[in-house]
Amino acid sequence: MLGFVLILYLAHGAVIVLLLAIFLSSALDTLVIRLESWHIPRLLGTIIVFLSFLVIIAVLIYTVVPIVILELRGIFNNMGGVMGQILNLGIPPQVTDFLNNNLESISNMLFAGSASFIGILGKLLGGITSLIAVLVTSFYLTLSRDGVGRFLRAILPEDLEDKVLSIYYRSKKKIGRWFQAQLILSLVIGFLVFSGLWILDVKYAVILAIFAAVFELVPIVGPVFAGGMAVVVGLSQSFGTGMYVLILFLIIQQLENHILVPLVMKRAIDVHPVVILISILGGLQIAGFVGMILAVPAAVVAGEIVDDWIAKKAMSRKQLDI
Repeated sequence: MLGFVLILYLAHGAVIVLLLAIFLSSALDTLVIRLESWHIPRLLGTIIVFLSFLVIIAVLIYTVVPIVILELRGIFNNMGGVMGQILNLGIPPQVTDFLNNNLESISNMLFAGSASFIGILGKLLGGITSLIAVLVTSFYLTLSRDGVGRFLRAILPEDLEDKVLSIYYRSKKKIGRWFQAQLILSLVIGFLVFSGLWILDVKYAVILAIFAAVFELVPIVGPVFAGGMAVVVGLSQSFGTGMYVLILFLIIQQLENHILVPLVMKRAIDVHPVVILISILGGLQIAGFVGMILAVPAAVVAGEIVDDWIAKKAMSRKQLDI
């Protein structure tokens, strides 16, 4: 047992890659099983799901990001007029002075080009090699039925096998339901964003809606980032359009938090939003962006562990009463 824990500590980089692969496999396995129910062979279904996943990522990187970079460049080139409008809103002069003094450095950081962005993205995910390792590992884990379960049986000590597998299978069901619920949320949010941006006559409404739908898969932080992208494009048209886009996303966020999430997400994983938020903050501190991705499955697994502990405690009390 001690030796197993020591190995995990020494190989923590590989462990993070493995955890990401297990999470991705557990989430996408739900879609593969759905394709199997439509009489599509598992091999073909796995290839379809993973290719679709990669295509979505590629489309985002090579369409949305360059557009946002160009729009940001336009905003910075016309920042004098925008700053004048901001000053009229009564924002403290210290804030506007900071923006004015740091515009050049911010611009240089943002406009290094798509290659720079991809490099930053690679660093956030632990390097391109790690990203490929996650995708390849998750593909092979998904390729065979119960691939993750078989893998865990092969590497776990016998005294931990039953307990860990029990927690994993229960967590997998919740993660699968969470992923399905998240897809529903993504479609709804994407539709609302497109409708709002189309009404406001914002450029690239379709692309920004797709971007918002995909980033909805990253809890809490994703919608904020997607909203920021849309506001940037709105500001490139006019200051007023940017403010209307900001109001639009605030309204959508309120609808999501108070109506959509309680109806869809609470039933899916039965984890309180505060617990998810704490998990995201903890994951960010421990493993950066990767930790944020693992926040929801970590919260689910933690919930199952706590449920096991409560059940054992209740059972021991009953035995003492007897």
